[in-house]
Amino acid sequence: MGELAAALAHELTQPIAAARNNAQAALNFLAKSPPDLAEVREALACVVGDVDRAGDIINRARDHIKKTRPRKDRFDLNAAIGEAVGLARGSIIKNGVSVRTRLTDGLLPVSGDHVQLQQVLLNLIVNAVEAMASVEAGARELLISTAQNQADSVLVAVRDTGPGIDPGHVERVFEAFYTTKSSGTGMGLSICRSIIANHGGRLWAEANEPRGAVFQFTLPGR
Repeated sequence: MGELAAALAHELTQPIAAARNNAQAALNFLAKSPPDLAEVREALACVVGDVDRAGDIINRARDHIKKTRPRKDRFDLNAAIGEAVGLARGSIIKNGVSVRTRLTDGLLPVSGDHVQLQQVLLNLIVNAVEAMASVEAGARELLISTAQNQADSVLVAVRDTGPGIDPGHVERVFEAFYTTKSSGTGMGLSICRSIIANHGGRLWAEANEPRGAVFQFTLPGR
């Protein structure tokens, strides 16, 4: 129950923060003279999306408690990456990060829980962006790539130019409650690895060259 509570606290932080930012943006657009109603509508639509995403996370937790069979859909992983980048846009802009994608055309669809896998992507992207926030010199670059790993496997890589990971802590970063952030719960990467494993894949980390870290995961293609 402690892990579940920590997991929910971690996973709900992002959509709640995004909803607040979008609601504040709507108020700012309303305060203009005259009010920018088009921007207000767009911001409020984003709030609805953020709240729906928080509801989906809670529903997944409820299913887990009830031991409901995992939800599985076939979907385009490249499109899910684009959605995750969009959800992380505020953090990306705030931290001055440049994002590039190298997505393989004709990638096999994956079968799995779209919300859970999108949360994995979002966690990895936000972690990379926040890690690069501490870098004073050099470019802050995020590269997200996909590839057909084998005949029936898809590979996703999230590369950053941050400070990297201490070689002695490469596996520890996936342990529940282990964190190097003062405000972290230490659940994000543990949750990500568990989700990927439940989908029949593998998640791991290693050093990026010339600097930074790369988090990669595989998923069976269907």
